[in-house]
Amino acid sequence: MGLFDKIFGKSNTIRVQFIDSSNGNVIGVSEMPPEQLPETFEIQTTMHLNDEDWSIEEAIPAHSKEFLQSRNLTLKMNKVEKMNPNDIWYTTPTISNEFPQTKPKTKESELDINIHEDDYRQKEFLTISSLPQIKEEFKAVKEIWTNHSKKSEEYTLFKNCHVRKTIGLPNLSIDLNEMQTLLNCNSVGQVIINGEVLVNGFSLKTDDTTYFGTLDNQKVVEFCISEWNNNSKNEILKINKEFNLQFVNWFNCDLIGND
Repeated sequence: MGLFDKIFGKSNTIRVQFIDSSNGNVIGVSEMPPEQLPETFEIQTTMHLNDEDWSIEEAIPAHSKEFLQSRNLTLKMNKVEKMNPNDIWYTTPTISNEFPQTKPKTKESELDINIHEDDYRQKEFLTISSLPQIKEEFKAVKEIWTNHSKKSEEYTLFKNCHVRKTIGLPNLSIDLNEMQTLLNCNSVGQVIINGEVLVNGFSLKTDDTTYFGTLDNQKVVEFCISEWNNNSKNEILKINKEFNLQFVNWFNCDLIGND
């Protein structure tokens, strides 16, 4: 026997009135056995009614102790709208397969930068040896542009989004102090993603470009760009030449080598 059975027995029912919160109309009234109702509606609850899912916005009363005594319960509900997959469009043709690891932010400074999780590794530096993998990823991204994109008034939308799995981790190994010296950046900031800090992350800023990446024992293992302008290419070429790298803008399938 459950809690409700012990109190009232299986023959007792609760009169439940269902109300559509969007217009105040009564959807229906039902006599329900107590064991079919939760002990509390104070947590998010969804019910299936008339072949549709409804989210409980408000329950009067909210706890079983009260509606077991009154034998009456009113549920104000909102229909759960299911999105048509054909209506889903992406704002980027590709994202990284490696998801950024974050942790709670405990401090902040003026040097911190904010990026969206989708911008992680979208403009990044890679080793020269990764060129074959880059070409493979480019094929898939270009196919999205060709066959699964459309222009809106402000930007391009994409029906599909390619997840880059071939390229793997950059696995760079660059001394952070050497990178700071090259870019003439004395101070390092944090990288904030969705309000949390990128684990082992860092950011550098020059007059033209905002860089970010991750470290392993003060060695730069990932190095990316979040903001840039027309003058940034000179810095990119300098970095490529100094550390024998190449730069990829995955969104547009652009590649800048070191020659």
